[in-house]
Amino acid sequence: MRRRFTALALAAVTALVPVLATSTPAHATPTLQVVYTNLPYDICISFGRSGQETGRWQTWWCSTHYPQSNPGYYTYDLWAYVN
Repeated sequence: MRRRFTALALAAVTALVPVLATSTPAHATPTLQVVYTNLPYDICISFGRSGQETGRWQTWWCSTHYPQSNPGYYTYDLWAYVN
């Protein structure tokens, strides 16, 4: 029983280390920005993941955008907290 608890504790700590290591330093205040606008959904998701993988941002999302030029067709804007 003690070995299982130790193994689970080690697994939990190992899982948290990458999260803690990639958190934003206390002195850097990320700012919310619209990074790209008028993107198709797949491209917005791809750009968001790419920026996260390269360390440009950690928190990002795609929001719906309805262009005035074509109200029946909507695109997506990529928002991110940029360091």
